[in-house]
Amino acid sequence: MITPTISVWAYPWDLHDIGLDRALGLLADQGVTMVSLATSYHAGRFLQPGNPKRRVYFPEDGTVYYTPDPAHWADQQITPLQAAIVGREGNMLAELIRRRDAGGLGVSCWTVCLHNTRLGQAHPDHCLRTAHGDPQIFGLCPSSPAARAYVTGMVAEISHRYHPDRIELESPDYMGFAHGFHHEKDGLGLLDEDTFLLGLCFCHHCQTAAFAADVDFDTARQTVVTLLDAAFARDLPRPQFPDFPALGPMAFRDHPALMAYLAWRSTPVTVLIAAAKAACHPDTALLLIDAVGTWASGIDLAAVIPHLDGLLHCAYVTPPDDIAGLMASTRAALGPDKTLIAGFQLFHPQVRDAADLHRRVAATKGHVDGLNFYNLGLVPASRLGWIGGRGNSAPQAGIDRPDPDASRQSGQPAAR
Repeated sequence: MITPTISVWAYPWDLHDIGLDRALGLLADQGVTMVSLATSYHAGRFLQPGNPKRRVYFPEDGTVYYTPDPAHWADQQITPLQAAIVGREGNMLAELIRRRDAGGLGVSCWTVCLHNTRLGQAHPDHCLRTAHGDPQIFGLCPSSPAARAYVTGMVAEISHRYHPDRIELESPDYMGFAHGFHHEKDGLGLLDEDTFLLGLCFCHHCQTAAFAADVDFDTARQTVVTLLDAAFARDLPRPQFPDFPALGPMAFRDHPALMAYLAWRSTPVTVLIAAAKAACHPDTALLLIDAVGTWASGIDLAAVIPHLDGLLHCAYVTPPDDIAGLMASTRAALGPDKTLIAGFQLFHPQVRDAADLHRRVAATKGHVDGLNFYNLGLVPASRLGWIGGRGNSAPQAGIDRPDPDASRQSGQPAAR
């Protein structure tokens, strides 16, 4: 049998305020075997019923929660900024690694990649841009060599200096338009197709790379401009593509240049993930945080899976009856030898109660190697009891996947 991992996503400030001994003890009591620590993260406004001190918290924007080595970044155009609380409250990553090495819980580094408003504002030439040329400052573009060097530099620094059990990559792709920002205004009434088209990047890095691949960037961009201008001119929203998003990119089949561009745009994302894997220490597993519909952000699973040790597939809003099929198809795409983790949130009313969570988790049985739960400080401490449970309905009961090595003759170990 593969030893399953049960992890909880956690912010360093919550571990600090709860107290590291107490927090890790609470998690261990629920059968948790790993902490997925926010190591690179973005801003937000967080309601934190699980934090005894900071009940509402605004994290510093676009920072890292470890101490970068200036020498590692000396020749890089885009560099990380250490969060101020690391200096005030300590390097939580280093402390978790120290405890793990002394027999404590495993450590995964939850690493936000290109979603970074601070860096988008500081480096507008490297952020996403709409077909009209407007900067999307909340995201760097995966076509930018400097942005890719930033992500791979973080992966290299974290894995080689700290040796976590795994790194979880979040947002190594095109973020799209439906991000969420301060006081968003939409009087048009955006349809799904409009939101998707607004999220397509046409920056000069994408232009250069698309031209090199013989993709008609200019026609694709003008097609999107024309479609968006038509949407902006209507008095009421009316779909131009009634079968979107059900058909995915095929909804745009009557626009061949745009279709070709959509097929190409997964290439920069795959190049970035491949570079991150090459930079990662071999003792640290590299996982992609994925979910349904990430084709829209440029993820081609078939292309990226060879460059990963596994997937962390978030089924936050997947109906319970669909989870088994989702995990089965994800396992089939991933293959038997790589790690599949199912991600679930503990938010109410999205998850009604402990029984609802256990039903969702039970649907993953036979397909996954572990579970991740979101999030330590964002839910009441009492809700952590949903993770542990008792009896056959406990989440741990849903992950007894057979060891793929048992049916193979090669003797190679399964990816962890």
